Order: sequence, then C-alpha cells, then structure tokens
Amino acid sequence: MADLNQQAASRIEALVDLDRYPLADPDARARIVADARAAFADTGAALLPGFLRSEAVAAMAAEALRLLPVAYRRDHMLTAYGQSAEDWMEPDHPVRRTAPYRMWVTATDQMDPAGPTLAVYDWQPLTDLVRDILGLPALYRVADPLMRCNFTILRDGDAHGWHFDGNDFVVSLLLQKPEEGGLFEYAPGIRSGRDENYDGVRAVMDDTPGLTRFQDVAPGTLVLFRGRQALHRVTPVRGARPRVIALLSYDERPEQVWGPDSHRRVFGRTVGEPAVVCV
Repeated sequence: MADLNQQAASRIEALVDLDRYPLADPDARARIVADARAAFADTGAALLPGFLRSEAVAAMAAEALRLLPVAYRRDHMLTAYGQSAEDWMEPDHPVRRTAPYRMWVTATDQMDPAGPTLAVYDWQPLTDLVRDILGLPALYRVADPLMRCNFTILRDGDAHGWHFDGNDFVVSLLLQKPEEGGLFEYAPGIRSGRDENYDGVRAVMDDTPGLTRFQDVAPGTLVLFRGRQALHRVTPVRGARPRVIALLSYDERPEQVWGPDSHRRVFGRTVGEPAVVCV
C-alpha cells in the first residue's frame, strides 16, 4: 500500500507544479487559498496560472485531441437563459436572442481511466483546494459516469455564445489555446437573484464598450468561475489549432448523477449507448 501511495504521489508531482503551489505546506496553502478567494469574490473568477506542469498540459491536450473522432458535435443556436420567453417580451429581448453554441465534447467514459486528466481530477487535495477557495463546508467529485470530467474542443469557426451557467461555479483547466480568437469574455455580476438587469444584459449583447472583461488564460491554468450571475462567452476560434479545455465537475452533495435527458442533451447518448460519431 505504501508503494502504491508513493507512486500516486510521484505521478501527481509530475502533473501538478507543487513547487509553485506547495499545497502540503499549511502556510503556503493558506496564502494560495486567500489570494484565490479574494479574486473570486472581487471579479467572479480565480486563476491559478501554471497549476499544471508543461509536460502534463501537452499530455492532456493530446489525450483530448485523440478523442476527437468520437467526440459529440454540438452545433446549435441557443439563448443565454435556457428558458422560454414570456409573452410580454419584445422580439429583441435578451431572453429571446440566440447565439452560436458550436463545439465538440467528450464524456468521462471515453477518457483513459489511467490517463493524466482523470489522475488530476481524482486527486483529493484538488477537491479540497476548490472547496476552500469557494468557502464551502463540503465538496465532492460527482459520481456521474459521463459528466465527472469532460473535454471541450473548439475548432476553427466554433464558439460558445453569450450565456449564463445553471450552476454556481465552473472549474476548468485550459489545455491548449488557438492561434486566434477563443477568448473568454464576461460581464461579472451583471444580474442577481433579485434583478435580472435585462437592460444591462442587452447592452453587453449589443457589444457596448467597457462592460466586459477578458480572461488572459495560459495553458495549464486552473480556473474557478462564477457563471450563474455573469454573462459570458468564448469568442470564435480562428486557425488550425483547436482550443481545448478540461471541465471538472463537483457538487456540494455526494454521489451526484444526472439523468438520461441531460446526458443526451450534452453527449447525444446516455450511459451504455455507443458514441455518436460526427467527425
């Protein structure tokens, strides 16, 4: 058992830059958490650049791109809200507007269970770090066999249009930047639980200057983002090099899974069904 634990620790050291992020040192970890928590509270996003070693970034990006032939193609025009418009809303109301949602996605069951990406996702100190940055009493990796950890790949012309997230936070690892475009743009805190601020949302969708900010994210960066109240998008990718990210799923409840409707919406299939080959 000791040998297995040592092997697992050595592998993580080869993937996560524990020199830059010495999470085993209580004082250093406390500073990392405090800085990230302050950024998250101030801007709705916390970035930990260089969280992954460069060799790990390359290995994870390669793992994602090898799965492209069996990735599911999502190509839709969707609204930012994921809800039906009400009768009183005018034709150009923000709830009625649609934007492109074009990307390739892979499910957890397509990933190498012994690969580097799931090794990082299943590393308990990472779950603990995310929990503490978010200030939550408890946090768990989800149990869903398709949605635990996923790759999203945007190729030339792909984009993720303006939208709000349905969950409180998103955790991701950028693995590869495109040659051009693929920028993460967002308007932090543009709405609240008490005020949808449709006028402000409309202004952002109309590209009014000065209302948004861009995340300058380098490959290997761990990103925590509060997307329920922040309108955000990924601008169109240009060039032959795809934009690749890994999405890491957590929940405050243990053993969280989703149903077949969610699986089919995201992956075009549910558990036990073969992948829909779209390439």
